[in-house]
Amino acid sequence: MALPVVRSRDEAHLYMDLHPCDRCGGVDITWDSALTDDEDAPARRYHGVCQSCRAPREFVFRLPERPALPGPDDVFFFGGPEPSQLLDAGEWSLVATMGIRDGSAPPSGSPERETERKQAFALGVAAFAEMLKFLPEGTDEVPDSAFWTPHGRAERERYPAQFTRERLEARLEGFRMEMKLRYE
Repeated sequence: MALPVVRSRDEAHLYMDLHPCDRCGGVDITWDSALTDDEDAPARRYHGVCQSCRAPREFVFRLPERPALPGPDDVFFFGGPEPSQLLDAGEWSLVATMGIRDGSAPPSGSPERETERKQAFALGVAAFAEMLKFLPEGTDEVPDSAFWTPHGRAERERYPAQFTRERLEARLEGFRMEMKLRYE
């Protein structure tokens, strides 16, 4: 069976961060990577050792046929116009909410903390954009098939109205404007 496609390094690292060590739950890992193959298709293998319990960790993802490139203003780049095969629409919603929340924290005065706030907000905005990629052309709502994980389905059940085209586009535009006002 073919591996899921990872569209970018940022998507791979986000996915790995969201899947902690089975043994201890740690996510602090220095990942090494190497090119490999999956059924004669190019793939990337990430491997490392959990810093908490020293368990070996590994993820292997197939690479896209045609990689997309980030734009000059992209702080985070998760991939081209196609939806993710790694994270479902509900998981992107959870990431977006977390990023916007952390990026909206009160200023601390520390330059390092301000950089972290900006990156968190940019992550949230990029995750909102990812949710829109699950909307098929001409539809007004993210389809049920875009929610394949327990976390993603739970998010859809909790907040079904947030997965409409109108709501997603409005929130994305609002957060993009807010980012410009806050951080540029």
